Amino acid sequence: MATEPDFIPGIYNYCDRWCERCAYTSRCLQFQIESEETRSGDSLRDFDALNARFWEDMGEALVQAMRLIREMAVQEGIDPEDLDKETASSQLYESFHRNAREHPCASAALVYSGMVNEWFAAVDEFFEADDSLLTNHPLFLDEHLKVIRHYQYFIYPKIVRAIEGRLNELDTAQDEVQGDACGTAKVALIAIDRSLAAWSVLYSEYPAHEDKTLSILLHLDRLRRSLEVVFPAARAFIRPGFDT
Repeated sequence: MATEPDFIPGIYNYCDRWCERCAYTSRCLQFQIESEETRSGDSLRDFDALNARFWEDMGEALVQAMRLIREMAVQEGIDPEDLDKETASSQLYESFHRNAREHPCASAALVYSGMVNEWFAAVDEFFEADDSLLTNHPLFLDEHLKVIRHYQYFIYPKIVRAIEGRLNELDTAQDEVQGDACGTAKVALIAIDRSLAAWSVLYSEYPAHEDKTLSILLHLDRLRRSLEVVFPAARAFIRPGFDT
């Protein structure tokens, strides 16, 4: 199967492990091997096209999220340029000598996963609902909630792996741009981007919890910026299939 021309070599090495939302399942050898689905090649391609359109919509939501963060920063009296300065002035590079799990970016990702649980708990308590928001919510929010939950615990281990990989690459003098650390960091950044987009939608839908949602948006935005400081070449990494 690996020799079939439609398969993209190594596409599964830098994906987000969300096959149900992937636009390339018909060209992924690992999916074909692991999946128990019996879809035909044509139905898989139709399935992939639907997912591609979904992520295009999420990309537009990310633009809105970035605009929202800038607007909220101004309203809070924060100069948007200060957000960049705050990240750039942090001692992120110097922290590589520590355990990867203690790196500021990893710690921030772990904090984020807890903030997500606190937000859902607060919303459930506010509405005094018998069912959680996760199981009882407007249909149009379903995909956005799934995005948040899928990446909630995904970002932290990816950042830890990327930092551990960078430590190894510093010893081996491996090509930075196409090194595994940059590839892993890029996947983490994509997960953060998509989470930001989803949270921006929830921000407008739950006005009673705007402060908590804004805190999450700002936290994720700082994490995104910090990760880009540590891995300045990550965005340029070319993932097989996804970026070619």
